[in-house]
Amino acid sequence: GDLAGKMQVRSWWAKSPSSAWVKEGDGEASGVWSLRKNADPLSARSLVGWEDYGVEDGVQLCGNPAGLLAEHARLNAGGVVRTRFPPEPNGYLHIGHAKSMNMNFKLAFAKLRAAGVERLEGETVFRYDDTNPAKESHEFVDSLRRDVAWMGWEPVRVTHTSDYFETLYEMALELVDAGKAYACEQTAAEIEACRAVAKARASLRAFVDEAPPPQLVAEARLDEPKAHESPYRDRPREESRRMFEQMRRGVYDEGRVTLRLKMDTDSANFNMFDQVAYRVKFVEHPHVGDAWCVYPTYDYTHCIIDSLEHVDYSICTLEFETRRESYYWVLDALDVFRPRVFEMSRLNISYTVLSKRKLTKLVESGVVRGWDDPRMPTISGLRRRGYSPAALNAFCDDVGVTRNENLIEYSRLQHFARLDLEPRAARRMAVKQPLPIELALDAAAEARFEALSGMELALTSELFIDRADFRLEDHPDFFGLAPGKVVRLRHAINIRCDDVVMSGDVVASLRCSVADESLEPKGKLHWLSRADAVPCELRDYDHLFLVPKIDDLIWESQINRDTSELVYPDALVHKLMRDETEAVAVQFERLGFYVRDPDSAHDKLVFNRTVELRASGGPAAKKTGPSRKEQQAAQLAKKNLMRSVDPRDMFRNSPDYSKFDDDGVPTHDNDGQPLAKNAIKKLKKDWAKQKRLFDAAQPA
Repeated sequence: GDLAGKMQVRSWWAKSPSSAWVKEGDGEASGVWSLRKNADPLSARSLVGWEDYGVEDGVQLCGNPAGLLAEHARLNAGGVVRTRFPPEPNGYLHIGHAKSMNMNFKLAFAKLRAAGVERLEGETVFRYDDTNPAKESHEFVDSLRRDVAWMGWEPVRVTHTSDYFETLYEMALELVDAGKAYACEQTAAEIEACRAVAKARASLRAFVDEAPPPQLVAEARLDEPKAHESPYRDRPREESRRMFEQMRRGVYDEGRVTLRLKMDTDSANFNMFDQVAYRVKFVEHPHVGDAWCVYPTYDYTHCIIDSLEHVDYSICTLEFETRRESYYWVLDALDVFRPRVFEMSRLNISYTVLSKRKLTKLVESGVVRGWDDPRMPTISGLRRRGYSPAALNAFCDDVGVTRNENLIEYSRLQHFARLDLEPRAARRMAVKQPLPIELALDAAAEARFEALSGMELALTSELFIDRADFRLEDHPDFFGLAPGKVVRLRHAINIRCDDVVMSGDVVASLRCSVADESLEPKGKLHWLSRADAVPCELRDYDHLFLVPKIDDLIWESQINRDTSELVYPDALVHKLMRDETEAVAVQFERLGFYVRDPDSAHDKLVFNRTVELRASGGPAAKKTGPSRKEQQAAQLAKKNLMRSVDPRDMFRNSPDYSKFDDDGVPTHDNDGQPLAKNAIKKLKKDWAKQKRLFDAAQPA
């Protein structure tokens, strides 16, 4: 009774790292916990069976007793409202994480202020959710730290889930002693077999007015009342405790014993099917070393660390919505503070994948050169491409937060890049594919012309223009140079093409003369003199995928392997760029916005194109991405490819699924969690459609 509604007096609290900084403060609490549910902009939407969970008199208290709320108010006094940003260090952060950071570090607090919360001191914890050492590394840890700082966010503190391992272990022992967790010796296959029975029984409950299919009845095994449960579920508490302690000491091999939570195996929500809380892994942890050989799971730790750090709002994406029930089950079982939960839609951008598994495969298969390849949607890749934190955060502000799944056009991201770059990028000249010009010019006529951003252009007898700006045969829609035609060199003079020097079928050089200045040609070309030119490499980037919406089944066949990166190794750039040692933004006239790449050397500069200029009729006016004809061709190619795919195999190459039924229809996601009934129903429709396509293609 003395412990009810109090966390600070529990035996494990002193061992929790958060006990050192979550302390009673001065002043009044923020008032968010008195905000009515219908007025709270971060209120989670109602779920079936959860419409009124923890709501009292219109206020969502999340099942917190008065004592816990009072303790939380004391600990978060001074108007503190706390969120957290908890990425896993098993990959690099991407643009989707940028949206999450924007929400957790800024937008959530702005929404609360707009809702009338006056006393609000927002603070965000940056937490490494490091519970799976087999997939984590120091490289990923360092990249997360670097990217959060580069994006401009300043967490109130940085924490690691692994620093709480001792506290989490003691709390698990408490659950075992209370009969709410047990040591289980089922294999992974045996656990899945029980889940299948539980799933069948849940499906049977939907048949009220009609008879269920006989196969479903058979799968439910109704003549075996406990066929859906582990045979170790009622193991004596003392025995489960002893076995769990032996797990920690390394007595059992990996996969031999797990600690499972005794949840609700009759629930229609399969996240309540006795989740695994601990498993044995003989893997050294990148943060805490080899101190542990039992590691807690995400589903066990995520909610507990939110509670220990007294987070007010646990913000995540919609795929975690079905986990809300299990989130609160753990906290209820431990009788600790329950934060509010808010789920938002994931960020989906056209021509882009944000699945960490797909991004990992792009890196490991060599499609891209690394996590910071400028074609990658990672924060590191976007930084290397030339995007700034200001542009990315402005994009996230514009996208905002919604619960509706949608596809954001990539051009929207490019729009904010241009808005950021146009006022600050220095103007310079570069020539992508140099075509030499011999200009009939006396030495006395040589001159220097002042251009924008302090750039001087030397007019000499040896010049270069871009090959794309010359044609042997002119056309009314072509504003470049052609035999006998006059164009203007930007910021300088008019010239006429008098002669063309050929080398076989290739134009080797041009001979030109100064033209009448009274003429006003439409073509205005960028150029460089040999005196101003230094060698460089230009890298132009396009979409990494050929179609706007990537198909999970054949996503690797939709990779743009030919034009996602075009390299011009013999380009030239104005010599001023040789003195620019930092990755500053620059606009190469008529070509686009570029940034210096880390591969640069003093004798060979390298620049990455961040984004094209707005269409201007020059070489940079090419439309980004595939044409409609190319998209139609890609769709036809997909259909032809799918004719040869057996429906039993169509889902098996997808990285998003781990378990399948006898027909090959997915039943579990890649984390081993059962798929929702409506998701499986949609997959079965896709399977049936593929079967018709496959059968029709078979010889009679």
